[in-house]
Amino acid sequence: MNLNEANTEEEDSTKSNIEIVPAISKDIEGIATVLRESFPGKAKYYKIRSWEHESKKILRSDKGWITFIAVHQGRIVGVLAARHLKTITPTIRIEWIAVAKSFRRRGIGKALFDHLTRWIATTFFDQQVRITLRARTDVQNFYRKLGLRCYGRGWMKKRIGGQNDE
Repeated sequence: MNLNEANTEEEDSTKSNIEIVPAISKDIEGIATVLRESFPGKAKYYKIRSWEHESKKILRSDKGWITFIAVHQGRIVGVLAARHLKTITPTIRIEWIAVAKSFRRRGIGKALFDHLTRWIATTFFDQQVRITLRARTDVQNFYRKLGLRCYGRGWMKKRIGGQNDE
């Protein structure tokens, strides 16, 4: 077995052992750990108080937050946090999508995004919904593979549902 085959088997094994679930308050520390690892530097750089405070904030469903976590053997290894913006065309803005370094390139970020799009389809039915996010240049190719396209300095979007499903 060569290295590529070993990596593929490891990826398949990891994917089958990942569970994507809505985040709850007991997940705050695990979410903070993944965010801290994924976004190096001081929290102030990202205009937040602390990763723990941000983790608490993104669990506020009463404020329009939708947060899913990827769990592998009881450990949080991925986070997707988005906000439902009440606009004419309903908009879901992804604020954070992060995967622990040791679990990257295994399809976890894509699985989180796919879970969000399935949630949108069941929540908004036939209504058109826009997904937006702001991405650094170095990660925009990842989002392009998910079907998002650039529409401004770092901003990307994708429309799903309704008449113009992309």
